[in-house]
Amino acid sequence: MSNTIWDPGSPAIRKETENFIAQAVKDGIIQALHLKDLQNGVMTTDRLIELYITIEQRRNNKNS
Repeated sequence: MSNTIWDPGSPAIRKETENFIAQAVKDGIIQALHLKDLQNGVMTTDRLIELYITIEQRRNNKNS
């Protein structure tokens, strides 16, 4: 795993990512600590990708 902190360089991408993670927290798919880490600037790129995959898998399983 990489320790590279995720920094998209785009405020729009950062906001959309935060909204995506926040919705997953609201839906009970992931824990709020992930959103806090993103907001506090300690989210790594690898972790964010893994989190995205987890959210999508859980949403798909919930809808099947």
